[in-house]
Amino acid sequence: MNQVALVGRIVREIELRDVGDGKIVLNNVLAVQRNYRTDHGTEADFIPFVVWGKRAELIEEYCNKGDLIGLTGKIQSRTYQSNESETVYVVEVFVNEVRFLQPKK
Repeated sequence: MNQVALVGRIVREIELRDVGDGKIVLNNVLAVQRNYRTDHGTEADFIPFVVWGKRAELIEEYCNKGDLIGLTGKIQSRTYQSNESETVYVVEVFVNEVRFLQPKK
């Protein structure tokens, strides 16, 4: 079983990319607060996520950097070659469902 549900804040400005053949993708990061405090205050984990198609367009329409959202999906990994010809490993959430947790501004 590969399922994940996260609630957090969008870290970067929303930016859609057209990858050809009418396919739209959104790559961003979700800051998920940890359930405990340290001497430095509350900490967070920063989880990369990817959203395709209509869901990505809805996030662009209704969300901004810093907004609270809920995501469900699955964890997936991929690799690519950097400009320095090194293999880069990426683990991210492939989003299946989005919940808007605050009103549109």
